[in-house]
Amino acid sequence: MRRLILFLFLFLASTSLSCAASESSMWSGLTSQQQELLSSGKPLVIEECVAGNPWPRYTVYMLVKASSAQSAAVFWDCELDPKYVPNCLSVHLVGTPQPWIREAEYTLKMPMMLPNEVYVSRNEIHAEEIPGVYEVSWNVLRASYIKGSKGNLRIEPFGNGSDQEHRSLLRYTNLVMPGSSIAGLLQSMARSEVIQSVKALCTQIEQERASDSQLLDRQLHEMTRMIKSIPKGK
Repeated sequence: MRRLILFLFLFLASTSLSCAASESSMWSGLTSQQQELLSSGKPLVIEECVAGNPWPRYTVYMLVKASSAQSAAVFWDCELDPKYVPNCLSVHLVGTPQPWIREAEYTLKMPMMLPNEVYVSRNEIHAEEIPGVYEVSWNVLRASYIKGSKGNLRIEPFGNGSDQEHRSLLRYTNLVMPGSSIAGLLQSMARSEVIQSVKALCTQIEQERASDSQLLDRQLHEMTRMIKSIPKGK
């Protein structure tokens, strides 16, 4: 994930984050039916056709029982991905062009007895434009089965006042540019795999918040350190 979550399987409206207008901008940009679906605990999945690309852009929204900072910190810890992301076998950091940018090599288990996919993704965490709002973007630099993949994860506080310490709204967006006939054959699996990966992320976040505060504190500290290193105005 951001990282591609995974490559093959792999509306914004403005609002205040104050108590008077506590709903996040992402939330207020959704229809009442979409909000109802999310409130029931289910993911909201949107497919968008992109001109010139055979695969659609997938966007998945989901509510998570953790603060936006906690959610972002877990996602930024990409080396933890093999523990919970479906079909992710390993992740190794291979470069840090800037403190807030990580390049990581991912190995994914492929179906149909195909060789594993190995790809390198450049992951970047962005400075907060609005307090409590986090965004991580990714760009696949090289891979075996695809030409590329770009996406981002945006996380905003959700609810009123103290509720925002315990809930956040996550939006995962990814577009894969397939580069081979094999990747094209796997398109039908993409939607399910994207949904399962986002659900797995939310489960990991909530589990850490409930029972592994030491790991979560370490992740928060590391993410905060990265964000503080970003030059002002970038």
